[in-house]
Amino acid sequence: MATTPVAAGVPDPPVPIGPMGRIFGVFFSPKATFADIARRPSWAAPLALLILISIGMSVTLAQHVDWVEVTKDQIAKSKFASRQFEQLSDEAKARAYEQGATRSKVVRYVRGFIGWPLLLLIVSSVYLGAFKLIGGARVNFLVAFSIAAFAHLPVGLKELISIPVALLKDPAGFDPENFLASNLAVVLGPDLASWKAVPLTFLDIFGIWALILVAMGFSAADPKKLPLGRALGIAVSVSLAFMIFFTGLAWAFS
Repeated sequence: MATTPVAAGVPDPPVPIGPMGRIFGVFFSPKATFADIARRPSWAAPLALLILISIGMSVTLAQHVDWVEVTKDQIAKSKFASRQFEQLSDEAKARAYEQGATRSKVVRYVRGFIGWPLLLLIVSSVYLGAFKLIGGARVNFLVAFSIAAFAHLPVGLKELISIPVALLKDPAGFDPENFLASNLAVVLGPDLASWKAVPLTFLDIFGIWALILVAMGFSAADPKKLPLGRALGIAVSVSLAFMIFFTGLAWAFS
């Protein structure tokens, strides 16, 4: 009986990694994991996990934080808003604080459900454009979105850690946007001007981790065009552009 000859020296194709294996692989073996993602892009598992964690954190913050105090603090940090409030009566101020607190809670709930999908759509689009324009990457949007979804799992880990931390913190004087001591803005204290705090929040341990993973992902998708060093340089450039934009925005409204 004839048998099919096996070509000598031809390596076996890599064994595909399942969704759960990829999620753990991002943290423990990112190089092999992103190579597998580049070959077979998918995003449903990391996005579902990020949304579930975000909902948990949003519900925790919405129920635990004193949103009236948060609203007062936000107004106090904005010169424009402070001037407007000085013209109001005490009754009008109290009513405005309550309305602001209600809006903030609603926004927090909404963010829990749609925050990550919107963020990943924007971020992956920007990264795809940057890596194509600067690096000449031969990558499509599905691959870019899949890389972004898996690369941001460390930020999801940060949100997961934030849930018990939020429950232990005093609701008074609580900053729901930045309270985990993983960046310099938290370390230097809540009295920091908002436009000064923005660049410091970009120096976040989990954010930097995600940035490195983004570079690894795009490098794995097109290693000839994007060696790791070049991919990391492009990713850092994109992050700096975001930092400058949001710092300027915070300064304009401070």
